[in-house]
Amino acid sequence: MKWKILHKQFWIDFYYSFPVQLLINNLKRNHVLLFVWIFLFGFVTENIATIFGVPYLFLDPEYLSQTDFRGFFIIGIAIGILISAYHITVYILDSYRFNFLGTVPRPFAVFCLNNSLLPLIFVVTYVVSIISFQLKNGQQTGWQITTEIVALLTGIGVTIFILSIYFRLTNKDVFKELANNVDNSFRKNPISRVNVLRKMKSSKRNKHNVNVYLDFPLKIRQVEEYNIYDKEVLLKIFDQNHLNAVIVEIVIIIILITLGLFRDSEYFQLPAGASIILLFSMFVMFTGAFSYWMKGWAISILILTLFVFNFLLKNKIISSVYQVYGINYNKKPAEYSIERLNTLSSITNCMNDIKSTLAILENWKKKFPPGSKPKMIFLCTSGGGQRAAVWTTRVMQFTDSATNGDFMKHTSLMTGASGGLVGAAYYRELYHMKTYDSTLCLSSRSIFDNMAKDVLNSTVFSLVVNDIFFRFQRFTDGQYEYIKDRGYAFEQQIIRNTGNILDKRIKDYRKPEQEARIPMLMICPTIINDGRKLYISPQNISYMTIASEYANRKFNQKIKGIEFNRFFEQHDADNLHFMSALRMSATFPYVMPNVDLPSEPSMEIMDAGLSDNIGVRDAMRFIHVFKDWISENTGGIVFVIIRDSEKDGAIREQKETSLFQKMITPIGSLYSNWDYFQDFTNDQLIELAQSWYKGPFDLVEFQYIPRYEYWKNNKEEYSSLDNWEKNRAVLSWHLTKREKESLYNTIYEANNLAALAKLKKLLYNTTE
Repeated sequence: MKWKILHKQFWIDFYYSFPVQLLINNLKRNHVLLFVWIFLFGFVTENIATIFGVPYLFLDPEYLSQTDFRGFFIIGIAIGILISAYHITVYILDSYRFNFLGTVPRPFAVFCLNNSLLPLIFVVTYVVSIISFQLKNGQQTGWQITTEIVALLTGIGVTIFILSIYFRLTNKDVFKELANNVDNSFRKNPISRVNVLRKMKSSKRNKHNVNVYLDFPLKIRQVEEYNIYDKEVLLKIFDQNHLNAVIVEIVIIIILITLGLFRDSEYFQLPAGASIILLFSMFVMFTGAFSYWMKGWAISILILTLFVFNFLLKNKIISSVYQVYGINYNKKPAEYSIERLNTLSSITNCMNDIKSTLAILENWKKKFPPGSKPKMIFLCTSGGGQRAAVWTTRVMQFTDSATNGDFMKHTSLMTGASGGLVGAAYYRELYHMKTYDSTLCLSSRSIFDNMAKDVLNSTVFSLVVNDIFFRFQRFTDGQYEYIKDRGYAFEQQIIRNTGNILDKRIKDYRKPEQEARIPMLMICPTIINDGRKLYISPQNISYMTIASEYANRKFNQKIKGIEFNRFFEQHDADNLHFMSALRMSATFPYVMPNVDLPSEPSMEIMDAGLSDNIGVRDAMRFIHVFKDWISENTGGIVFVIIRDSEKDGAIREQKETSLFQKMITPIGSLYSNWDYFQDFTNDQLIELAQSWYKGPFDLVEFQYIPRYEYWKNNKEEYSSLDNWEKNRAVLSWHLTKREKESLYNTIYEANNLAALAKLKKLLYNTTE
């Protein structure tokens, strides 16, 4: 009987313990703060945003192009800041609900200790997830994993230790040196006094029963009988800790801004996971401060603030414009109207451009023996972030090496979207360099490794320290000045990763393309305003923008695109940075900002994959315009398509869905099947081409289906669709070591070797 009484009392004390009551309080009131932890739990357990690779930013962070203890130590510091921000915010919001705190020494320290249940669960979960991921990944030894865990915990401990010392010193200073001035400062600031007094009155009405609490050093203490202390004492406690919170917020903001000043240095570019955690920390602190000062008006004032901010943006009182670099934004905006589009895409312009492109095709033909009819290759590469960029680079490397350079020699045009086009542009430039530097080895592993280097760290870091708050840093490019933002960080990181060889202007490629030393490359992002394409090329290509039968407009067909060079001719269009053009084609929502171009109305640009993720339609339009020349002068067309995913994937079983899933299914299905919709359209275009093109027409597809390296070890484990998808590279601009090896080795998969064999047969069986 006695044991039962003790047992019952134990559970009563457990329920009314301070840690449990704080957790219940947070679950009941601090929903916004809990969402931060929910997101972080989802990230580290690979349950949220897995398709975009966000969990890997925490489980496999990269710093200075290495995944080691340094990256984990920095993330540990960021977690320590988040935990401290969480404690400060909850203390400001809810400490008054627990009256006994006024009777214990070091009330803030005791509060943090008892409020650590949720952060502790997260840290344990994070550590277990890291160990599980790295062991499954198989790229690190047990010692490496151990050092990374120790570094993570050390980073957390160092941050919390430093902040705890600060709070302990400020407690002492406030009580001993400022106690006599606290009441005077409150009288000077009546708002603070009113808020605190309101919380005191509320505490009398909303007492939380607490029987026991944790005290240092991890001792369980019984809550003693107490009465509400003198108002002066409570005012001092509230004032002291609110002051501490404000100082910590200011210090963090100063640190972030200071880091932003050195954003171009790789040493100051934090791992993307750490940047995300710091962003959450600022959000937590802002939430606490805003709720504390605004009280019941918080939501109303927040909504009003959003309306005011929207008004300022809409009326261009504050700027949200993101630019590309090299062109002139200071001149009068270009007229953006149907009348002007018709003028630019006139029959005269079209005929002149066809004539100039025919000269390029003639130069392409001169690379082959007189009288021969070589195969003409059209390279189309899919978008898909760094996965697509690296896979495209790998396929082009392998294929060009296997054909002794004939692959690039036969290629006349490159099209595509997003990351795939970045990879194609990179290898094209290397191929161009090879023409005047015979020592350059195009099959070197370093070329692959350069394209696989992290791009996300600098981009997300710029988003956190610069874009979210205010963009104040500027740089000069020639005679023009621009604002640095995450688009600039993205471009500069890729340029650095690839050895600065892509630091060029659009005009730099005009002559090499005209002489057919390199294939033509068309960059075709989507114009959000009207859904048209923006055709960016060093050549004049107005024939890409009008009806296929350019001499016949009786059907009143729409202008299908806008030629960048002619449209922005007065804005120094030729001077556009090549990487800026590629960035416009790779503008994935939210990660990259939508670009505004100097027109009236403003032309807003988005990812090329929105309209054509592979580039087949652009290549097909080009072929249709020059079909007669191609038919007469070549041995046929070979479409080489590089896909970063499987074209015909297994059909999924439709599982029972929840009510929420049923609500979003129509939209979700449209998004998830967007590539399939585009494939159906592209297949139809290729089928129809058989009717109007008079000559051989072949298709070779290289697909990233990473099964080979796993099947040879354990075929059964990785044969299912779910396991296969878990081991393929994700859609991101950050790749893990395992993903890099997967992208490198998948070229040896049977379907890709068969595609290479087919390509060789087509190239070397040309009609003489």
